[in-house]
Amino acid sequence: MLTAFPKGLFAHAKGIRFALAHKGYLAVAVVPFVLTLALFALGLGLVGPGGDWLTGRLWVPDPAATGLAGVLAWLYLHVVRYLLYLLAVVLMYFLFMVTANIVASPLYDGIAGRMVRRLRGEAQAAARDLPWWRVMAEEIKKAVFVAVLPVLLFFVPVVGQLLAPVAAACLLAFDFLDFAFCRDEPRFGVRLRALARRPLLLLGFGLPLLIPVVNIVLFPFAIFGATLLYCDTAGQLPSPAPRK
Repeated sequence: MLTAFPKGLFAHAKGIRFALAHKGYLAVAVVPFVLTLALFALGLGLVGPGGDWLTGRLWVPDPAATGLAGVLAWLYLHVVRYLLYLLAVVLMYFLFMVTANIVASPLYDGIAGRMVRRLRGEAQAAARDLPWWRVMAEEIKKAVFVAVLPVLLFFVPVVGQLLAPVAAACLLAFDFLDFAFCRDEPRFGVRLRALARRPLLLLGFGLPLLIPVVNIVLFPFAIFGATLLYCDTAGQLPSPAPRK
């Protein structure tokens, strides 16, 4: 269990090595990377100026306050407010990654399929070649679920704001791993329950994708690391229940 977190974490290094050794794959993955950066820059330009307005709605402390009120006011103005800015930026990048994954889902589905066939052999790979529009439709449904929980948690005072990035990291990891997993198990609920039983694995893979600057470096390679991680751990996931 304790090895699951580093296993998810080091999957990124494996994905980078794979992509650099197979540059034909890497060229395809550059498209969602550029798209995400463009969306993120647009979001910062639109949302950034509203940061003071948002924190002002939460609390407007009196800078001249003394005693305990003065300490709390200083902490809010010089520490808490900037932590909230950082958390908002992290969640915004998470949402733009989810959005980019919708647009790039046909590319990711193709990459995952080719890698699974390459790693397992053609005869062992499950056939799942859907039209691009079906792939995008499935990704939209998944993205709604992936995006909603962290955003809702963000608005829960204190506890929710601590849990929001954890949930975002785990769900983002699920989103990437699911491109390979769905080739073996078509039922979304079964896939979600199976991966939910490996929270440290998901957290290890997803957390670096939310760290500013680090995420920009890792994002183009995430689909490679996720597919390798799934193929490496598929035998350790709980077996799906028989279909009725």
